[in-house]
Order: sequence, then C-alpha cells, then structure tokens
Amino acid sequence: MSWIVITAADLNDYLVGAQAAAVRTAAVAAGQADRFTKVMPDVAARIRNEIESCSRNRLESTSNSIPPELKTIACHLILEAMQAGIPGLALTEDQRTLIRDGRDYLKRISKCEIAVTAPSLPIEPPNTQSNLGGDWGSERKL
Repeated sequence: MSWIVITAADLNDYLVGAQAAAVRTAAVAAGQADRFTKVMPDVAARIRNEIESCSRNRLESTSNSIPPELKTIACHLILEAMQAGIPGLALTEDQRTLIRDGRDYLKRISKCEIAVTAPSLPIEPPNTQSNLGGDWGSERKL
C-alpha cells in the first residue's frame, strides 16, 4: 500500500467545518499563508522520525508521506499545532485524548513494538541509525 501525504481537506474528516476553517485561517497576519502549509510538513517530519527510530522500518521516498494507518494521528497532531496559534480556540477533551493516544502509539512504533506499512518506494540506502529513541516531544541527541 502506498504511503500518503496529508492534505488540508483531510482535516475536515476530524473537525466540524467552522473549527476546520478557524484553525487554518483565523488570526493570520497580513500575507501569512494558511497555517496548514507550514505545520503539516513539520508534523510529517516528526512522525517520519519516530518511524525511522526503529531500525526495522524504512521511509517512503515521497516527501512528507506517512503510512496510511497513521492518517488519523497525523491529522490530530496537525490540528493541535495549528490551534495553538489561535488564542481562545481550545481543543476538546476528546481531541486531547486522541492526541495523547496518538503520541503513545508513535512511541510504540519507534520502540519497534508496532510495525508500519512498508513503503512502495523506500529511501535508499535504508535507515542506518537504529533505534534513536521514541520520546515524542523531546529533542533527539545524536
């Protein structure tokens, strides 16, 4: 199965329309792009780093791509990052729980406890930095 790149439209599956529009466009500065265009690549990179932390995992060569089974987690993490820039817009308790559970799942992937879908076009050469960690939210030290 091919890996996917999260789109702004994917966020609509996890929010009501008003909240989806707000996290993308509310309180932006003049000339500032939609928050999604900056946040999504950052979140995808963090997820890919967690995947690569397990030496058994390979990364897809398509930039910003993630395994399809991580779509929900990626969308919730993107929403969390986007809403943080909007004073007064808070996540629901259910959303916070889903984000926390998603981070825990990514930690399990980085510890090689959960396998991810193999990429159809893996990066060559394969991962050479085995098990760098799995502590989502903390800086990696190489």
